Amino acid sequence: MDRGRHFLPRVVLAALVLAAAGLQGGAAAAQPERTVVEWKAWPAANAQLHGASAAPGTNGWLEVKTRRETGRVGLKVRPAPDSRDLEAFAEIAVPVCNRGTNNLRLILRVDDSSTESLPTVQTRRGIFQVQVSPGPEPMWLVVPLGDGKPSPPDGRFISMVGQPTDFARRGSINGADVTAISVFTPDPDAEHAFAVGPVIARGTPAPFHDWPADRVFPLVDEFGQYAHRDWPNKIRAPAEFGERRRSEEADLAAHARPAGWNRHGGWAAGPKLAATGYFRTQKLNGAWWMVDPGGRLFWSHGVVRVGTRIRVGSVYHGTPLLDRENYFHLPDPASPLGAFYGREPQSTRRYYVGRDNHPVYDFLEANLFRKYGKDWSSVYGDQAQRRLASWGLNTIANSSDPGIYCKRRTPYTAIVYSAPLGKSEFRLEGSEGNWGKLPDPFDPGWRRLMDQTLRRELKESLRDPWCLGFFVDNELHWGDTGYLGEATLRSPPEQPARRAMVAGLEKQYKRVEALNAAWGTAFAGWEALRTNVVAPDRKRLAVRADLEAFSERYLAAYFRGCREAIKAAAPNHLYLGCRFAGSGNALVMRVAAQDCDIVSINRYAPEVSDLRLPEGLDRPILIGEFHFAPVDAPMQPAGLVLVANHADRGRAYATYVRSALENPAVIGTHWFQYYDQPATGRFDGENYLTGLLDICDTPYAETVAACRRIGRALYEVRARAFPQP
Repeated sequence: MDRGRHFLPRVVLAALVLAAAGLQGGAAAAQPERTVVEWKAWPAANAQLHGASAAPGTNGWLEVKTRRETGRVGLKVRPAPDSRDLEAFAEIAVPVCNRGTNNLRLILRVDDSSTESLPTVQTRRGIFQVQVSPGPEPMWLVVPLGDGKPSPPDGRFISMVGQPTDFARRGSINGADVTAISVFTPDPDAEHAFAVGPVIARGTPAPFHDWPADRVFPLVDEFGQYAHRDWPNKIRAPAEFGERRRSEEADLAAHARPAGWNRHGGWAAGPKLAATGYFRTQKLNGAWWMVDPGGRLFWSHGVVRVGTRIRVGSVYHGTPLLDRENYFHLPDPASPLGAFYGREPQSTRRYYVGRDNHPVYDFLEANLFRKYGKDWSSVYGDQAQRRLASWGLNTIANSSDPGIYCKRRTPYTAIVYSAPLGKSEFRLEGSEGNWGKLPDPFDPGWRRLMDQTLRRELKESLRDPWCLGFFVDNELHWGDTGYLGEATLRSPPEQPARRAMVAGLEKQYKRVEALNAAWGTAFAGWEALRTNVVAPDRKRLAVRADLEAFSERYLAAYFRGCREAIKAAAPNHLYLGCRFAGSGNALVMRVAAQDCDIVSINRYAPEVSDLRLPEGLDRPILIGEFHFAPVDAPMQPAGLVLVANHADRGRAYATYVRSALENPAVIGTHWFQYYDQPATGRFDGENYLTGLLDICDTPYAETVAACRRIGRALYEVRARAFPQP
């Protein structure tokens, strides 16, 4: 997963939010609350409308109707002078309902005197946005408030993307000087109607703000849970694991697998198409589908990382301990729980890069041992299969445990990395990226290594009808249309890609003087171009054209090489692409679509109704990752797209998947991920609390309920959007 694509401002990712709604399905303790704006008297002298009309509704809500217009369409209200000082509260919160028939993007913006004059596009401060589906259930918009004061533990949290928010207020808006509160939809292309509830300030800011550092640590308890808060469903004693197990057994017994699915999770009552014995794709009535081995239509509803330890390539990771030993309550290594200590290689990014063979502990596996006993590994794997069926999920998605998916009870995807992670072999030295440098497809050893890796690491899947297909690599950094050419020229002379590029330029220009004239350079000869690191002037048309031409050549070599490797090892399986981080540039998408059977995109957004490949391309799209993180989490609201609480997360999940089902190009969505990440961070510091289950193996009831609802309606929704002949 790539943190470079924040749909919400980074400041919100670290915000202190003590929402009044419950944690993990239970009610939270009462928090201080003050009504800042009421709508009983309307029109209000301190309110402004833009592109909208409004009238008082029931229960103190305001009913708003918006026109099709550009800019911020909605309302803006200024708190009364005696209501501007809200420093005693953690956040501004506003409930909203969508009264219309289409999904609606709504934004809450809170300003202080330093931000009010800034356009929304120029500030990421004080902004919170959600996608609200039609219906009577409200969703919450929340913006954290700050005070600018330092906290004693600042800078002491190593390798943690989401920081504990109990010790410092992270909101960027000055809570003592709230000047304006706006609720609006940006640039609506249709008319909308929504209701806005009273604006409230709530929550206690930074309750442990003045704690000294020696009281802050340990951060987590013996079960890997955040130590400084309680919440419903938090495990407090080992005996509770047995109670949770019995409770879930009753839940699974009460919720059977969707009745309309066949053995593969395909549409049993749908059209019967040609059966090949493997998964394939087909376009019907303007919409793309997968077709399962038996010839039935299939839409992939799945979850990433069904397993325990995080798998990256062939390496499994735990919770890093090095330089953070004081974070944890750790067991005696000689005890039965000592079996979950281990070591892992250096990280591919962030703090643990270069710290090879560092110690780790796996709290999740230790909790599974507590819950299921010494045979936990086989028991939890069987439990995962039962859960997926009951929860309406028909795909075990990327980076999952082969010990689970090779049971052949649920269709699955697998991944191969075309160059070794964390190493320089077969990589383009002048490139960059969160997951390492780009592969060099001009290196003869690159393709040989991929062939070997496929047959070694995925040999059980190469002829498996339950396998949908294979991803190759993950969230590579493709840059703009000329980036690959520029990165190649930044690479050393012996780089195979650079040799190929220089040879191509020599063939194109014949004489170095012609290249110099076009590029505005002064190379004494071709040897100078071969041996010098070059930073050509992109302002020159010839330079841009040559960089883009080689970028296209590079992309063709990469995607064609990946396809050929997949088809040579597994001719009946789908090549699922490289899991683009976002939509990429038009050039890379165009070249990828020529060789990928399915273009995979990790799309973190409220919904995907507008997701398309560039004009003229017609390939199915698979959403490799998406998630929503509740900002009322007990430790930190870390995630890429935020919602107020777990109830809103369930609604956001259903909205997203429904938008994908109604998009003719999309043939599946894969949630990131099965379990929460460790509270103190995995190998690269990510500690997103975005699992379907927590670190103690307890499901999040609201999101599971949403999975079940949409899973049972999967083919009904798709067929209604695209009726079959």
